[in-house]
Amino acid sequence: MQQNRNKLGGSSPKPESVGSTQLIMIGVGLIVAALVLFTLLFFSGKKDSGSSSQGESTAQSSSQSSSRSETKTETSSSEQSQTQTQKAVTSESKKQSSSQSEKPDTNAQMQVHFIDVGQGDCTLITCGGEAMLIDSGERDDSDAVINYIKKLGVKSFKYIIVTHPHTDHMGEMPDILKAFKTQYFIMPKVPDSMTPTIMRYEKMLKQVKAQGLSVTWSSDASYKLGSADVKTFTPKQQQEDLNNYSTLVKVTCAGRSVLITGDCEAAEENDIMSQKFDLKADILKVAHHGSYKGTTYEFLETVVPKYAVVSCGKDNDYGHPHDSTMKRLRKKVENIYITKDNGTVVFDCTGSGITVKTQR
Repeated sequence: MQQNRNKLGGSSPKPESVGSTQLIMIGVGLIVAALVLFTLLFFSGKKDSGSSSQGESTAQSSSQSSSRSETKTETSSSEQSQTQTQKAVTSESKKQSSSQSEKPDTNAQMQVHFIDVGQGDCTLITCGGEAMLIDSGERDDSDAVINYIKKLGVKSFKYIIVTHPHTDHMGEMPDILKAFKTQYFIMPKVPDSMTPTIMRYEKMLKQVKAQGLSVTWSSDASYKLGSADVKTFTPKQQQEDLNNYSTLVKVTCAGRSVLITGDCEAAEENDIMSQKFDLKADILKVAHHGSYKGTTYEFLETVVPKYAVVSCGKDNDYGHPHDSTMKRLRKKVENIYITKDNGTVVFDCTGSGITVKTQR
């Protein structure tokens, strides 16, 4: 009986022992649970901290990106400003280049031919492949002027100018207009009482019309002949002599200039000077074949020529050039040529200087 109770006792735990074990297990479970919770909370906090740090980093990165964007924008704006400035400079440079290109071409060449037509005037000027004729001399059955011009290779005129309608300046003009095409025909409009009624004048106007042209009446105007500048000057006061309605012509090329004066006398010289035109010229075609009535000291001091040419015929009935005029010329001009002595006089004008050739 005893053994049976021992076996039974040995196989069944005591009530106190079972309760203690459960309490221990519960305690251990609570500790483990606390540790797990703590661990979860710890890592969760670290993750949040990491997320916050990453957010700050992202914000900072975004800020830096924004800053870089602003910097890039500022740089782009700066580049645009520089580009605009460069464009402005380029534009200004082009303007300056254009301005420089408008300056006289020092390599250009102008030829001035004072053709010996006896007692009369005839001047041929060529520049840049274009030609201008100023006056023609008296009528010439030998066509000396026409042949001279053709030998130079001139086939047409851009301008023909008659300084005034006296036959020693326009007598050959009808035949010249027949022989050469012309773009512009220029002459002064004179009072009706002074308008010529002679046949040569009428024939000249007829030939102008035959070319499909109309007369361009002289005025204070500017023209171009190749690279040369052409200016015409006219009196503003009423004159008593047809000579004093002469159109003055100044031609400038490569800084060299020539002034053609027709038959103007002291009255017109004073009128022209009073208008303050730029009359300075290297070469002066002396007015009215060297008559004492023109080429005053004051006019010479205004023009300041280095060369003077008198166009007149040998043993002419007028005694041209007059001694008083020659005296003034010798005092004011270094180089003087007279067609009755030198024949045709030709000037080559370039930026480097002026050269002169005479027929004799």
